[in-house]
This record gives sequence, C-alpha cells and structure tokens, in this order.
Amino acid sequence: NTATGAAGSMPGMPNMAQSAQQPAHMAQGTVNSIDQAAGTVNISHGPVASANWPAMSMTFKLASPSSASGIEPGQRVDFKFTIAGGMDATVTEIKRVE
Repeated sequence: NTATGAAGSMPGMPNMAQSAQQPAHMAQGTVNSIDQAAGTVNISHGPVASANWPAMSMTFKLASPSSASGIEPGQRVDFKFTIAGGMDATVTEIKRVE
C-alpha cells in the first residue's frame, strides 16, 4: 500500500506513475504516415509478443508529438509503447533505425 501512495504523491511526475501501471512494449516497424497536428503515427509492425499482438498496421498516439520530428513515411523505426486498453496505444519513444 505504501508503494501506491508513493507513486501517487509525486507531483509533476504523471509519466512515472503511468509507466508503473502500464508496461512498455518494444517493437520495430515501418512508418506509414505521421499526423503531427493530431499527434498520431501509423506504423506497420511485426508481431509484438509482450502485447500478444499479431503483425499489423495501426495508428498510435504520440506521447510527445515532437518525438516523431525528422521521421518520414517509409522509414524503419524502433519504438516503445504503452497500451491503455484494446488498440488504444501510445508511443512513448520512437527512433529511426539507421
């Protein structure tokens, strides 16, 4: 119970509390489109065993829309994401595969 209280009592650190509740998944894929205004990115990715997802193309929210600046459609990326539920997923980190 003290652990829950500690996470809840860290003002200004909502991401840390959120990360504790939602495990991060890692995947690699190809960017299909980016909508910076909407803060979303569509990625075709391979199977994600930790999320029990098959390979698919889907639109993710971007935790920080600026994190996708410099990334263009057609580029391969490594990315981390959390799942709020079902297909409601948010990319927390994204980087181009060199």
